Amino acid sequence: MNDELSLFDSDDKKAENRINELSALINKYDKAYYADATPLVSDREYDELFRELQDLEAQFPALKKSDSPTQRVGSDALESFESVRHDKPMLSLQNTYSRKELSEFFRRVEEGLEGDKAEYVCELKYDGVAMSLRYRKGKLDIAVTRGDGYNGDNITANARTIRNIPLSLNVDHDFEVRGEVYLEDQTFREINRKREEAGEKIYANPRNLTAGTLKLLDSSQVASRPLKMVCYYYDATEMNITHYGNTGKLKELGFPTGYDLRLCKTADEVFEFIDEWESKRHDIPFAIDGIVIKVNSLEQQRLLGFVARSPKWAIAYKYEAETARTLLKDIKLQVGRTGAVTPVAELEPVFLSGSTVSRATLHNVDFITDKDIRVGDTVMVQKGGEVIPKVIGHVPELRSADSKAWEFPALCPCKRQSPLSRPEGEANYYCNDPQCPWQIRRHIEHFASRNAMYIEGLGEKVVEQFTELGLLKDISDIYRLHERRDEIAALERWGDKSADKLMTAIEKSKERPFDKVLFALGIRFIGESAAGLLANHFKNIDKLMNATEEELTGIYEIGERMAKSVLDFFADENEQRIVSRLRESGLQFEISNDNSGGAKPLAGISFVLTGELENMTRTEAKEKITALGGKVTGSVSKKTGYVVVGANPGSKYEKAQKLGITILSEEELNTKLGS
Repeated sequence: MNDELSLFDSDDKKAENRINELSALINKYDKAYYADATPLVSDREYDELFRELQDLEAQFPALKKSDSPTQRVGSDALESFESVRHDKPMLSLQNTYSRKELSEFFRRVEEGLEGDKAEYVCELKYDGVAMSLRYRKGKLDIAVTRGDGYNGDNITANARTIRNIPLSLNVDHDFEVRGEVYLEDQTFREINRKREEAGEKIYANPRNLTAGTLKLLDSSQVASRPLKMVCYYYDATEMNITHYGNTGKLKELGFPTGYDLRLCKTADEVFEFIDEWESKRHDIPFAIDGIVIKVNSLEQQRLLGFVARSPKWAIAYKYEAETARTLLKDIKLQVGRTGAVTPVAELEPVFLSGSTVSRATLHNVDFITDKDIRVGDTVMVQKGGEVIPKVIGHVPELRSADSKAWEFPALCPCKRQSPLSRPEGEANYYCNDPQCPWQIRRHIEHFASRNAMYIEGLGEKVVEQFTELGLLKDISDIYRLHERRDEIAALERWGDKSADKLMTAIEKSKERPFDKVLFALGIRFIGESAAGLLANHFKNIDKLMNATEEELTGIYEIGERMAKSVLDFFADENEQRIVSRLRESGLQFEISNDNSGGAKPLAGISFVLTGELENMTRTEAKEKITALGGKVTGSVSKKTGYVVVGANPGSKYEKAQKLGITILSEEELNTKLGS
């Protein structure tokens, strides 16, 4: 018996030693590959070591540690994220595109330091998502998103899947690290390539994909996307006296730091760094959109302090959107859900701001006419906000002699070839054929979208597939899909699991409130805000369907054009049939819990929203404010009650300060809303 126990202890000890050895090796190789970009072993050798570690941990489960490299691969899905308060606020930086404003920043720093000289640290501004990492006794304890700057989401399980983040360090003190999570361009393009091959909608840009990935509740999905992190902030009991020194400490501990970090003695050296990287920014494998400049001395940072949500000792200089030249091969038409027909440029593919562009918007026929843009022209293409490509003009000297002006077609590009018309005073042409297959597809896509019925899994490619197969002829057919569930499961790239997931999402959409259903119907000129006004005023669909033009225009912010559109919609026999079928399916066509007689704590108070809110859209904020009796306006005046300030606020924030209007953070707004 004693011999058997001794043997077991021996095997257990050997396993523990080997597990520790493998963990150390894999962590070393991870750092070399993901942080230093200098792989030390082949992929095959790495995979064999990783598999050996997995096998040993399966054989000796008591020896598996929470910071083991195998724990990066993802765990079970969460139901929701826990909200966590930041120890110190995660502030946003003031942005500028102007060298004059940057010079003004240097002047303000010098004034704030009463003439003392400051050194500056220049860093590449990664186009990523901010995250905080807290370590307890050297082990990763919690990872938190920026959130509203004061509170963020606990995404620790997701952060553990990011390979260049150390899970444990050979130190015994507590500290915090902050940085940006991002995706490399090649990784982003590969993910989009696979989605395109699978018939799925591609992602707009790496930053959006990164943000969406970090918010996934299933960390195993996060692990499938090779996110990276770059770190720029270190906070501990004992720190260096400079930002540059603390960044060196991060690197010493094994954290990934910036691609290029430069200590500049003067403003001229800062401008030289900016110029250097403006020409080099596409030579690196990830997207940057500018340069971050920080005062190096932590004591000087303390003396300078903060204004609102931004430090006075740091600023982000952002590069202008890039422009590229390419050939305009053709102009195609695209039909929207309301029948609006818009021109789209088909381009010779050109690389622009980190991605290849082959299509771009041309706005409308007036834009084409005013800019005199013709097929065969060499055109200038720009990315608006570094996301949506647009044609901004042509190069006259490169136009061929036989070039002809482009004329807007008379017929819809769909199979039905219906006539197009342009209402007086409008910029767009319209196809008024209710059976236009393009309109039907767009209408269904809108109905299923996040801000409408929010039916996950019923995106652009699926709608296209289902309409072509005859599974969907209008929006009411969505709630008949359960009758064809087995047929859907048998389709290519589907299966039982995907079909059941879609059926669940469709069933869940029946819980969406009346205002969302009304918006989802796609009544022309009736957006989310107007749908909310109509729902709150009439309370149910029957009263709305029987409303007169006078009743409709009597509602504040409902104009004649909107009222006529509502009347025309409900007078259409086909729309009446669809609404009737949707009612039979159990959608919410009335406000079931009418709180109109209840307390309206924000009644009579006007709000203005400026900047980027972190935890809700402006539309959601507006809905919550108006539900409590408040009013959201677009401009600041002496009558404004509050100005809600998000990240990167505009001139409204400055005007509010001058007028002495009360400023609210997103967190303070949530308090007023009773969140």
